[in-house]
Amino acid sequence: MSVADAALAARVEGWIDSAGRSPEDVLRTAQSVLSAGFDPANVLIVVDDAALEDTSEMIAAAESIGVGILHADAPLLNARLAESTAEFLFVIRWGVVLADLLPKVVGFHDRFPAVALTYGDSVSEAGHPLLRPLFSPIRLRSNDYLGPVVTSRIDELRAIGGFRSEARRAQLLDLALRAGAAGWEIALNPAVLATEDLAPGDFAGTSAAQNAVVSAHLAEIGVDAAVDEIKPFIRRVRYAIVDAPLVSIVIPTRGGAASIAGTDRVLVVEAIKGIVERSTYPNVEFVVVADRETPDSVVEQLEQLCGDKLRLVLWDAPFNFSAKMNRGAVAASGEYLLLLNDDVEVVTDDWIETLLGLAQQEGVGIVGAQLYFEDSTVQHAGQVYTGGVAGHAAFGWAGGRDDAIKSMATDHEVSGVTAACALIRRDVYFEVGGFTRELPGNYNDVDLNMKVRSSGRSAVFSPWARLYHFESKSRDPRILESDLTTLQSRWSRRMQVELYSRMM
Repeated sequence: MSVADAALAARVEGWIDSAGRSPEDVLRTAQSVLSAGFDPANVLIVVDDAALEDTSEMIAAAESIGVGILHADAPLLNARLAESTAEFLFVIRWGVVLADLLPKVVGFHDRFPAVALTYGDSVSEAGHPLLRPLFSPIRLRSNDYLGPVVTSRIDELRAIGGFRSEARRAQLLDLALRAGAAGWEIALNPAVLATEDLAPGDFAGTSAAQNAVVSAHLAEIGVDAAVDEIKPFIRRVRYAIVDAPLVSIVIPTRGGAASIAGTDRVLVVEAIKGIVERSTYPNVEFVVVADRETPDSVVEQLEQLCGDKLRLVLWDAPFNFSAKMNRGAVAASGEYLLLLNDDVEVVTDDWIETLLGLAQQEGVGIVGAQLYFEDSTVQHAGQVYTGGVAGHAAFGWAGGRDDAIKSMATDHEVSGVTAACALIRRDVYFEVGGFTRELPGNYNDVDLNMKVRSSGRSAVFSPWARLYHFESKSRDPRILESDLTTLQSRWSRRMQVELYSRMM
């Protein structure tokens, strides 16, 4: 080992998590860790109590390659942290680490000294990339997406109190949740760090431990929520609504009709009828911004459907979606604005509660729903920004399709959400200036999302709020060159590389 390699090895300590894994699998991981240049004296296999699982084979495997054993009791983990002379703790949870792991990760930390915790990408054994998003605290509550290798500065670990006994078998998720709440800078290192098996061992008991950790964390930070397991390691967090605020559903329309599934229908009437009949959130008003051409018969039907919950706003200027929505926002009296196209149909009854619960979470600025085309393929699962152009994540996917980090089954941060269905606090809407009038037809929602995110807030997508969106049934779908030019003049530098929906 060269002097430089020895100096690098002295800066790191590696813990290999063995929970629920076979001795053969753990030994394979440990051998790759040693091959990556770790000092064997600073490599430990973390095992559970013998009362919980037989550790004799694991101990024998460790002895065969000259590494140590560390029991998973939190006091013992923290005692080891206290005596460690390393700067960085590497926790390797599964897979085979790459030979250049140390320079990739330590070099990243050296370039970004404020970063306290990092994770990275991996590849499957077949060579398929597994690309993780920027740090996403909402996603982390639903799915521990951090991958096989997570690294933390040991001094930061000590300062936060190390590991906790009540988080046994989910210590790393507990740490990441606490670190995010404590304001640690947590960063994606967009480099491949390991090769992993997409069908690892059963990790017995770990999924239940993660559910318990998430529930305890939410209670600790004062968030009232229920945690439902969708499948092992995938959770739906149902956030309780605080104070039942008024939601103003702002819908622009000209009262147009279209044929949907072979049936002629007045779009705005059917959209609002579905909300009135199916939605379970009661405290709403409908702010309908109607063109002068809207037939009187349509207005009469809306009045019958909505009663005193209708606020009708006249639009008698040339078409400008942004200006129409801004006028509706001014007329709205709700604490939250639910921006909605008139060509939608509700699928999930609790869609408003889902969006509102997320919008009430700290740091969240705007929330969007999963939208389907008429043929039930996916139209929208968050926006994707690449090369200064915006598109939709999961566009055209069939129902049931998902990526490797379960983006279609978890609430998660995204680059943006479509204004065909988006919820935003009214004061935030006006703080960022609402929609930009210079984008009358397209990309106005991209611009709004970028303004929200520039304010330090996040955009969040939920797959649990679902609607059909009969896109372009009610307007000219063509994109004007002036729209693209305006968008790129404002945001092109910040829309070059997609770092949230990287698998989609």
